[in-house]
Amino acid sequence: MAEVAFLSQKPAADKLAGPAARKPRGRRKKRLGELLVDARLITAEQLDEALEHQKVHGGRLGSILVNRGALDERTLESHLGKQLGLQVCMVESIQPDPELLKKVSEKLIRRYECVPIELERGRLVVGITDPRNVAALDDLRFATGCTKIEPRLITEGTFRRFLETRFASDMLMDAITGDDSLQAHDVFQGDSPEDDINPDDADLPPVVRLVNYLLLQAVAKGASDIHVEPYDRFFRIRFRVDGSLYTVLTPPQRMAGPVVSRIKILSGMDIAERRKPQDGQLVLRANGEDLCFRISVLPTVAGEKCVVRLLKKESHLADLGTLGFAPGQLEIIRNAARLPQGLVLVTGPTGSGKTTTLHAMINDINEPDINIVTVEDPVEQAIEGVNHVEIKEKGGVTFASGLRSILRQDPDVVFVGEMRDEEVSRIAIKASMTGHLVLSTLHTNGVIETFNRLTDMNLEPYLLASCLKLVVAQRLLRRVCSSCAKPAALPQEAIETYGLTQEQVATANYRMGSGCDRCMDTGFKGRVGVYEILAPNDQILEVMRDGGDEGRMAEVCEQNGVMWMLDSGVRRALAGETTFDEVKRVLATEA
Repeated sequence: MAEVAFLSQKPAADKLAGPAARKPRGRRKKRLGELLVDARLITAEQLDEALEHQKVHGGRLGSILVNRGALDERTLESHLGKQLGLQVCMVESIQPDPELLKKVSEKLIRRYECVPIELERGRLVVGITDPRNVAALDDLRFATGCTKIEPRLITEGTFRRFLETRFASDMLMDAITGDDSLQAHDVFQGDSPEDDINPDDADLPPVVRLVNYLLLQAVAKGASDIHVEPYDRFFRIRFRVDGSLYTVLTPPQRMAGPVVSRIKILSGMDIAERRKPQDGQLVLRANGEDLCFRISVLPTVAGEKCVVRLLKKESHLADLGTLGFAPGQLEIIRNAARLPQGLVLVTGPTGSGKTTTLHAMINDINEPDINIVTVEDPVEQAIEGVNHVEIKEKGGVTFASGLRSILRQDPDVVFVGEMRDEEVSRIAIKASMTGHLVLSTLHTNGVIETFNRLTDMNLEPYLLASCLKLVVAQRLLRRVCSSCAKPAALPQEAIETYGLTQEQVATANYRMGSGCDRCMDTGFKGRVGVYEILAPNDQILEVMRDGGDEGRMAEVCEQNGVMWMLDSGVRRALAGETTFDEVKRVLATEA
């Protein structure tokens, strides 16, 4: 009989040790529900309710707890792995070898809720919802002809998302390509796919339909980016929705080259150049709306990777009052936006909503008697009544040259897309000291690091102290889906980690999403901002002039009641707007 090896399998210690070393008879391993109650992840009442539901409707206890909002799936996976002594596998991020999927049929995958991950030298690694199902392991052994099975644990939700990604993708591809499906010889006719892509393939009906589908579907799903990624053994397309990447299609690998070529043609790139990075733009009109896409193509060892970013030229502007600022924070920001001169900075990593915040500030002060000019790369939103200048380095329009020219246009407010170097920063600071309000962005982790980031650009501390009026640091957390949100118990780990008071625990409105069609079964839909806001007073300005020591700055900020982003995130979670797992994922490094 073939060997079935579990990852955590240990030698039979009881046989090797003496009687005294053996476990007493009658001691049983704790069940999952007991483990979760002991860890204070669920209450005894929630366990009883789930068990009653299981008696009537059947199903696995863990899945019932997740669906009822008592537990999140990641915590379930972790404790299931501990209970069974198995490694947990995230199969959504794994693309099995097509040859392996030929050996393990879709019927077998669906029957046993398993995913073949790797087959090497007679050893099969498989993710499975029930690793103790001997019949499933035996059938997998016969189907693949391997002599050793290594099961890894997956939950039902993880398996369901894999099915949607893998087999729903195949059905969708059949619908898109129709009867005009590409044949391998239509695309690759030599040993090197990179050198043998036929430009004419970019105009084939299946390729045209697929690219059109991706662009329109990205808009429908609210995606910010489309990632078109070729690899040695597969080709996948992912959307970034609410800051997270999700695989939406795994087209035939032979379509990778033609799809990228089609996008390059639409965005005005050189289709024959495949060894250098290229950038471009394309504008489509759909449903009466202009959709602008910024394209970036990067050569990789497996072919060209393409990222498409959606920019809505005429989308509705955000209102400052809807961005999630606390009442006191909102008043500070509105007052700063109406100053006659000075420097206002919004900081954070790429994709944290900096430009959205600044555009909302501009929209808030946009009046006929104010001359507002922006210099951006690229112009992401066209605001009526505002003069936008787009950077075109090939044409000689850089941030520095554009900003110099803008200052000769008698502006009241200047928005600089990014203070990226010393030259631009010096011009911006000079403008902020000569009767202009300058708004800009900077890449820093928080308000404390902003001052040192500017001094690293060789900017003098006394200049910064005299012109800096406001610093806003921000992040975006995924918002709990309102369609499938359910009340949930506060995780004990969060109570201890963040030192929650009894009053906070008693008044919390904690919620979690169980997953639905609206949120792509993730439990999250949309995003909510968390902020740090610093309006320097005399005490903080004194620290700036002395060199801006971060420790001293943090101490003074706390004395002046600055709310840190982590505190803002905890408040959002307690209000049921996001989860503590999301707070930890995004803000753990900021603690």
